[in-house]
Amino acid sequence: METDKRTHILKTAGKLFLERGFAGTSMGEIASGGAGSKGTIYTYFRSKEELFLAFMTEEIKARASMTFDPLQSAEGVRKALTDLGHRYVRLLTDPTTSALFRVVVHEVPHFPEIGRLFNDAGPKAAKRRLADYLDGCIERGKLKIDDVPMAVEQFLMLCQARIMQDFLFGLRGVPTEQDIDKSVKAAVSTFLAAYATGDCD
Repeated sequence: METDKRTHILKTAGKLFLERGFAGTSMGEIASGGAGSKGTIYTYFRSKEELFLAFMTEEIKARASMTFDPLQSAEGVRKALTDLGHRYVRLLTDPTTSALFRVVVHEVPHFPEIGRLFNDAGPKAAKRRLADYLDGCIERGKLKIDDVPMAVEQFLMLCQARIMQDFLFGLRGVPTEQDIDKSVKAAVSTFLAAYATGDCD
């Protein structure tokens, strides 16, 4: 029951944070939005900052895990990277993820801790999972990479080429599967051309 109430508060507050931003959402509005009384909310979260950080951390952790965890059981380097690329671009362009990203970027100058926590919960943890996968490929002789952290950054940036910037600037909507497939296939081909030691299919 306690867990259900906490989850309900996070869900209600999260919706308002994504719609109005952190600064534009008050604890009173979260309470009147259906989360319960302000007293009840403060029983679970000591401040609006703590409430937002809990929402942000849980949301981005869950999405990063769904995107990167399947790498551990993937077979075939090309297919594994292609499937990851698809999941990654869908993650970046998911309405909730992109809205949360915009809120974080907007609040960082006033709430610096938010940027580090967002990075730790999402990007940093996700990149560690990809680095672990690449390390395994290196051990099996499939890839030759001198700087794995750099290779991780290169692959992820290649996947979002010609998609993410236009999406964030509102110059395009959510990419189609055809758009994603084209970008990811080019990314995987470029990446393997640089680092593959032989057949990676």
